[in-house]
Amino acid sequence: MKPSINKLLFPLCAALALAACSDKPQTPAEGETPASRPPAAQAPVQAEPVKPAPKKPAAKQPAPVKKAPVLTAQQLAEELKKWDKKLNFLSTSFEQTTAYDGVQVSRSNGTLRYDRARNLLRLDTLDPDGNPEQTAVTDKKNIVVFDESGRHVTTLSWADWQQGQPNQALFDFGNYTALVDRHHAAVDSQTDKEAVLKLTPKEGEEYQLYLTLSRQDYFPQTITIVSELMVTRADLKDTRKNEPLGTDVFGGFDK
Repeated sequence: MKPSINKLLFPLCAALALAACSDKPQTPAEGETPASRPPAAQAPVQAEPVKPAPKKPAAKQPAPVKKAPVLTAQQLAEELKKWDKKLNFLSTSFEQTTAYDGVQVSRSNGTLRYDRARNLLRLDTLDPDGNPEQTAVTDKKNIVVFDESGRHVTTLSWADWQQGQPNQALFDFGNYTALVDRHHAAVDSQTDKEAVLKLTPKEGEEYQLYLTLSRQDYFPQTITIVSELMVTRADLKDTRKNEPLGTDVFGGFDK
C-alpha cells in the first residue's frame, strides 16, 4: 500500500508547489527595468470628435477699376461740341501764364462767367490778393471795360479785342462747334483721367491749340496755345456748369 500512497502524494505536492510559486510577486528579470518593461494593455480611450474650425467670411474683393474708353480725335471733338448744346451757364476761376522761349513773361488770374441765353460773358481780372483790377463785359459784339472801382473805361469791338488776346479759346465758350470746325483735330494723349485734343488751323496762321478734357464729362480743364516760341496756358478751377448766375452779374449790360 505504501507505494500507491507515495504515487498519489507526489503529484499533489507538485501541484501545491506550483500554485504557491504563482502567488508570489514577480521580480524583474536581471537587466530589466520597469521603464523597459512593455506596458500593460489598457482599454482604448475614445477620442473626442474634432470640431471643424469656423469658416471666416470671404474677404470682399475690390471692385474692378473701370477704364475710360479710348476715343478717336473725332469722338473727342464731338464730345466737345456737345457743350455748345448743353452749356447754359458757366462760372469758373482761371490762372493764365504766358512764356516766351521757356521764360515766363506774364501771369494773371481771375474769374469768368457766361450766360448762354443772353450771350453774355464777364471777365474779371484779379490782383494777387484777389481784389478786382479790371472787369470786361461783352455780348460777343462789343466789349465794355471797367476799372477796379467799376467806372467805365472804354468800349471796344469784340473782334478787335479778342484778336489781341494770346489765348482766344478761353473766351470761346458757347462757340466750340465753330472752333473745332476751323481746325484739324488729333489726339495728343489720353489717360483714364484726361484726354488732350490737339487742334491745328485749317488755314491762316500756324499754331497748336491743346484742349485738356476731363474724362468724367469731357469739359475743358486746361487750354494751351503754342505759337512758335510763345506758350500761353489757362487752367480752369472751381468750375461750375449750368448753375444759374445772379441777376446782377452783368450789371444791366443787355438792357
